[in-house]
Amino acid sequence: MSVAFHRPLTALLAALLVTACGGGGSDDPPADGDNPPQTDELTSLQIDATDASRYVYLNLNTGQVAEVAAQSESGPEWHIAFRRFNVKLNGGTSGDGNVAGALVGAQSDFYDNGAPIESRFTTANPDGERPALMAEIAEPDAGDWIQDSVTTVLRGTSATDGGWYLFNLADGTMLPNPDRGWLLRSGEGNSYARMRMTELTFATRSGLGVENFRFEFDVQPAGIGQFTGQAAFQGSIPPEGGEVCFDFDADQTVACSGTAWDLKIGFLGRSFFLRSNGGVSGDGSGAAFGPFDWAELAAYASATIDPGGTPLAGLYVPDSSSGVFSEHPWYAYNLAGQNRLWPNYRVYLIDTDRADDTAPRYVLQIIGYYSDAGISGYPQLRYRAVPALQ
Repeated sequence: MSVAFHRPLTALLAALLVTACGGGGSDDPPADGDNPPQTDELTSLQIDATDASRYVYLNLNTGQVAEVAAQSESGPEWHIAFRRFNVKLNGGTSGDGNVAGALVGAQSDFYDNGAPIESRFTTANPDGERPALMAEIAEPDAGDWIQDSVTTVLRGTSATDGGWYLFNLADGTMLPNPDRGWLLRSGEGNSYARMRMTELTFATRSGLGVENFRFEFDVQPAGIGQFTGQAAFQGSIPPEGGEVCFDFDADQTVACSGTAWDLKIGFLGRSFFLRSNGGVSGDGSGAAFGPFDWAELAAYASATIDPGGTPLAGLYVPDSSSGVFSEHPWYAYNLAGQNRLWPNYRVYLIDTDRADDTAPRYVLQIIGYYSDAGISGYPQLRYRAVPALQ
């Protein structure tokens, strides 16, 4: 089970340039209301997503930008959103919807063992790649559907190695992993800490929830270049789940809102997670760096300069959202010595509600990123409705 995390957003008014064409090349406008276009209609849109601080939310049924209220990304009125070259879907950790995507046209001839073939990218054009969008597609396997999820460095490498905990499949217990640690930047963005988990009592099959957890921190206060203090984050999470947040500067549990919190631990459904207060997970400037073997990290005197004198501030990574468009990118960058994005014309199947077999589905291509004047941040997409697949 995934958990939705929302960033505050101001009300958004974005320019949307819309053209639509039917299967016979007509200039009919996009469908109105909540009725999706028919399968022989192709809808083309170019979106002003130039503001790097805001997403533009699109309803595929109407072909119109949806105004998402400030402080919320909830509601079924949007399906896909764009911010510069970033793309997300309304589901999983990106929204309260149940939208998911699957790659159905990999355009593998654009790559050679994963490396972009420059000539293929630079000579491709929307007309030549239209057949890929119009081709018949097969129903993706269940495992091919992807909903957006949080990507964070505050994790391990597998279901049994969570990084900060170790899971015993035999009896369902979780134990702390004090041999793994991270560097953490605060939600305010001006202080740092070195941290690891030292205690955990969580018998996942007992129905008792997280009975006890403890993280220990060495704190580097704002304006100081080394660790000078300590803090400890200890608590529990009830069987029904929840989230607990901690401010390592104040050495106390705080509300999971605003910029005061630095580390969040959560247990919801089948998810047991850590988050930093930044990126898609919070309103602050928090981020993390790691993981490290604790034997190595224990030798650090500072969270901003390593023992060899190398600055570390630029290596911290905020939590981000991943989904079908990040796992299967729609572009290549900096080909033929040109500092620009080149589309690969991959085809994605978007299911507007995975829980509803009758919900509209669309096959979609992103075919450009620049305005007529050559300005970046104007993604161009085209899509068509498809019936339920067998």
